Amino acid sequence: MALSNGCKELACSHSSCGRGAQRHAVDFGRRDFLIDALAATAGLTGLGGCAAPVMQASNPADTILVNGRIATLAPRAPAASALAIRGGDLVAVGSAAEIEALRGPDTRVIDAGGRSVIPGLNDGHTHFIRGGLTYTNEVRWDGVPSLAEGLRRVREQAQRTPAPHWVQVIGGWTWAQFAEQRYPTLEEINAATGDTPCMIMHLYDRAWLNRAGIRALGWTKDTPNMFGGAIERDASGNPTGLVMSTTSLASLVSVWLRIPRLSPEDQILSTRHFMREHNRLGVTSVVDAGGGGQNYPDNYAAIAKLAADGQMTLRIGYTLFAQAPGKELENYTAWAKLVKLGQGNDYYRMIGTGEYILYAAGDVANFAKDYPVPPAGVMEKNLSAVVKFIVEQGWPFRQHTSFDASASRVLDVLEQVNREMPLKNLRWGLDHCEALKPATLERLAALGGSIDIQNRMSLDGEAFLKKYGAQAAADAPPVARIREMGIPLACGTDGNRATSYNPWIGLHWLVTGKTLGGAKLQGDRNLLDRTDALRLYTTGGAWISGEEGRKGTLEAGKFADLAILSADYFKVPEDRIKDIESLLTMVGGKVVYGAGPYSRLSPPLPPVAQDWLPVREYGEYYRRTLGEAQNLARAFAQPGIIGDAGAWGACGCGVF
Repeated sequence: MALSNGCKELACSHSSCGRGAQRHAVDFGRRDFLIDALAATAGLTGLGGCAAPVMQASNPADTILVNGRIATLAPRAPAASALAIRGGDLVAVGSAAEIEALRGPDTRVIDAGGRSVIPGLNDGHTHFIRGGLTYTNEVRWDGVPSLAEGLRRVREQAQRTPAPHWVQVIGGWTWAQFAEQRYPTLEEINAATGDTPCMIMHLYDRAWLNRAGIRALGWTKDTPNMFGGAIERDASGNPTGLVMSTTSLASLVSVWLRIPRLSPEDQILSTRHFMREHNRLGVTSVVDAGGGGQNYPDNYAAIAKLAADGQMTLRIGYTLFAQAPGKELENYTAWAKLVKLGQGNDYYRMIGTGEYILYAAGDVANFAKDYPVPPAGVMEKNLSAVVKFIVEQGWPFRQHTSFDASASRVLDVLEQVNREMPLKNLRWGLDHCEALKPATLERLAALGGSIDIQNRMSLDGEAFLKKYGAQAAADAPPVARIREMGIPLACGTDGNRATSYNPWIGLHWLVTGKTLGGAKLQGDRNLLDRTDALRLYTTGGAWISGEEGRKGTLEAGKFADLAILSADYFKVPEDRIKDIESLLTMVGGKVVYGAGPYSRLSPPLPPVAQDWLPVREYGEYYRRTLGEAQNLARAFAQPGIIGDAGAWGACGCGVF
C-alpha cells in the first residue's frame, strides 16, 4: 500500500519523508493485513508519520504512536487515537493533533494502522518464574486441537531428546480441547516415546509416566504412594505409569521435581524465551504466585539475574509461597531475614506472600476430587500463627481457597486475628474462589479482603460440572455478586499447569462462559462485557500488586506498557477472542516484541543452543494453520453453519 507521498513505511525515526530521511523501521507490504489497510488509509491524513514537516516541539517525545483505536480504560477519556512516550512513561494520550505537538526531529513514529491498542495485559495470578525455568524443555500442548497432534509432537521429541533428559508435557491443556474428547492412553504414550523417559501431566489431576520413565525413577511394587497422591498398579502390584492426585497437588509436583533440569545458564535463557512468549500475547506484567517446588531464593536465581542485568521484558511482582507443609512459619521467618516488602524495582519486586501461606488451609486443585476437610483446631492454630507473623511484617498475603468450606474456615481465623491486628491496611485476599457463597463473600468484604479469580473453569469445567452440577457451575465463580459488593477483583491465568498461560483464553471465558470444549457453564449473570473483562486483566492485576497508579490504563504519567493487537478485541466474533495476539508490544516505551509490519522493530532473542530442545519446534501457544484460517473465512461468509458448540457443522472444518 503506497501512501500519497510515496512513503511505504509505518514506523519512521524522522519528522518528514524526503529522500534524506533517516532509516525506516518497518515495511508495510501489500500482502500484510489487508483488512486493516482500509482503516489505516482512512486515518493517515494529517497524522504526519509521512506528511509535511511540522514545528519542532520544545520537549519532544521519544516515541509517538498514531492512527490507533486506543482503548485507554481510563474512565474520563476511554478512547484516543494517539499517544506520546518519553523516558518510558506516557506523557500524553489524546487526538492526533494534540500528540503532533510533541514530535521532534528524532521522535520515532509508530503507525498503528487503524488497529486496536490496549494497555499491556497484566496477569493477576500466574506461576511465571517457575514455568520459565523449564519452558524451553517442555512440549506444550496448550491449544493443540487434537490428541493425534499432541502425540505426534511427543513422538518427534522422543526421537531427538538425549539422555538423561525426558520428554515433558507439564499441564496447560485439557482433554476437552481435543477433537477426540479423551485422555491419551498409556499404550499410546509408550508407543510414541519408546526408550525415552516421558511424563505427561493433565492439569493437577493426573500424570502418565512411560515405561522408560518408571525405570528411570526406579519404581517397583515396593514404591510407596507419594504424599497427596496414588500410583496405579497392575494385578501384580507393579506401577502402570498412571499417577493420580488425590488430596494434594504436591503429589504430582514431587514426581516432576525428579526429572533432570537444564543448566543454570539454560534456565536463564529459557526464562527469556518465556518472557518473549508472554510479550507475543500482549502481556507486559504478571503477579507471580510462587509455586510448589519454587523455593526462595534458590529457584529465583534466573529471574533475579535477568533483573540485575536489565534484561526484563516483563514486569514481575512476586510473592513467597510456603514450601514445607507443617513448617510454613519457619519458611516465612527465614525469608523475612532475606527480603523486604517492595524490595526490587519496577521490573522485579517482592509484593507479599501466597498463594499458599498454609497448606492445610487450602483445598484441592482438582475439581474431580473431594475436598478433604482437615481436623478442626490444628489448621486454625497454625494459620493464626502464620498470619500474625505476616501481618507483623506488613506483608500482603493471599491464600488458595476454591471452596466455601475452606474459605469459611480461613475467615474464622482472619476475623480472630483482625481483632488484635487489623487487616484493612494490607492488600490481602483469597484466590480462585469458584464456590464461595454469599455469606462468605460478605465476611470477606467486611474484613477488607479482595478476590483474584482464574479461568480454571475454561479447562477443568467439565470435571466441576460432573462433580457439582450445573447450578453450582453457573456461579463458579460468582463474578456478579463479587462485583455488586464492591470487592476488589482481578483475574489471572494460573498458568502454566492448572491452565494455560494464554490470557486470551481467560478473556474468552469471562465474556462467553465457555470451556475450551465448548460447554457454556457460567450463568449469563456472571458474564462480562469485553471492556469489563479487559479491566480484570489490566487494572485488576495492578491493584493486586499495589501499582494502580502506574499501570493498568493508558494515561499520562503511567508506564508506557501497551499492545497493538492482531484483531479488534472489541468487535471480533466471541470465539475468535482466543486467537488474538499482539503485533507490537511495548514495556516502558521499548518495543519488546514485533510481528508482521512491525517485525523489524522486534529486538533479537538469543537462540537456544541445543538443537534438541522442543521450544525450537513447539515454542508458542498453538497457532492455527493457513488452511484453518481460510476455513474460518469461508465459515463467516456463511454464518448459518455455525453450531451451538462453535463447530462448523456443515463443512466439518473443526473448531476455531
